Amino acid sequence: MLNVKKIINRFKHLNKLEIFQLSLILVFLLFLIFFFSAKNYTKEYKVKEVTIKESYNKKDQAYYFTLTYNKQTLDILIKSKYKQKRTFIKDIKIVKDDDNNFCLVPTSDILAFYPICSENNKPVSYNVVSNTLKNQLDSKYFPKPKKITTYKDIEIYNQDYTYFIWNYDGFYYLNNKKNKKIDLFNKELYTINLIGYTTDYLVVADFDSNYTFNKFYTVSLSNGSVKKYELDRDIYFDSFYPGYVKNKLYIVDNKEVAMYEFNAKNGKLEKISSKIYKNEKWEKINIKTLIAKKESFTYKTNYNYSLENSELYLTYKDKKIKTLVADEITSIVRIVDNNIYYLKGDSLYHYSPSSGETLLLKYFEWNFNSNNMIYVN
Repeated sequence: MLNVKKIINRFKHLNKLEIFQLSLILVFLLFLIFFFSAKNYTKEYKVKEVTIKESYNKKDQAYYFTLTYNKQTLDILIKSKYKQKRTFIKDIKIVKDDDNNFCLVPTSDILAFYPICSENNKPVSYNVVSNTLKNQLDSKYFPKPKKITTYKDIEIYNQDYTYFIWNYDGFYYLNNKKNKKIDLFNKELYTINLIGYTTDYLVVADFDSNYTFNKFYTVSLSNGSVKKYELDRDIYFDSFYPGYVKNKLYIVDNKEVAMYEFNAKNGKLEKISSKIYKNEKWEKINIKTLIAKKESFTYKTNYNYSLENSELYLTYKDKKIKTLVADEITSIVRIVDNNIYYLKGDSLYHYSPSSGETLLLKYFEWNFNSNNMIYVN
């Protein structure tokens, strides 16, 4: 333990030179702390004909840029730790067509930028612009999909993820290490609603039962291994999962008007007081309100995706600019922060602002049935 008396006595015996030297060191340390600490700031500048507003939000750990050109404002958000530098954009390539549609391609020595575009006076992602604009952008932004392999009539174009494809009595498990079939049930099921994620598992109700169930299956997202857990009570299939936190999945039983917490690591089920998880904080909520509104958990993110009439839009946190990022969407499969997975007919895609749209899988069966059939990690 520190002996405070000894430290005080030591300071009392310092001579003036030592006190001065120590003071200089403390001032220098305070300067370094202030200089390197993250700060909110906003800076405006111009590159070519483009007006740029650059800001940093230390709470969100993100840089936000608005670029105004030809009376149209576009935006970019880049997650990054705070840097001392300002004025990141050093140059901008401008490509345009004869109809006042354009793309801006910022360049920087530090941050990784990508094209941002406007078509028909509306912000759009570079992957949905016309071929006239695409042909003027670097081909690296439009890699041609190549089929890697086929498993059970599923065409695989990308193995960066692990896929669980429902095959009516279990899953097809696909990744870059192994493709296999996971058998779960004795009957075929075309509609399944009680499958949920946790950080490391898929949690599946026992669909061999009717009306109620008293077993959960957990399927490891990392290797596809399955465990079965017997529950100490029956849960009605008339239930829903509002969400998960780490490896705990939350269940709301509409019939019993009750909420449960299921630990996917050890299989323990506990009845709990009703609550909702919003942006990393728990809030109490009346169980009847929770059921009536069928509330879902919300997770902290800088990215807000929305599906409107088969068109997918992205809006950054607390910002107003809405950018079209994909069209002809059948359904959203999963959203994880800036990553979104979605279906277009029989094809599964991934999108993020920096990588654009990537084809992952194709499966003819999805033309007829895709509801609750695809899980991605």
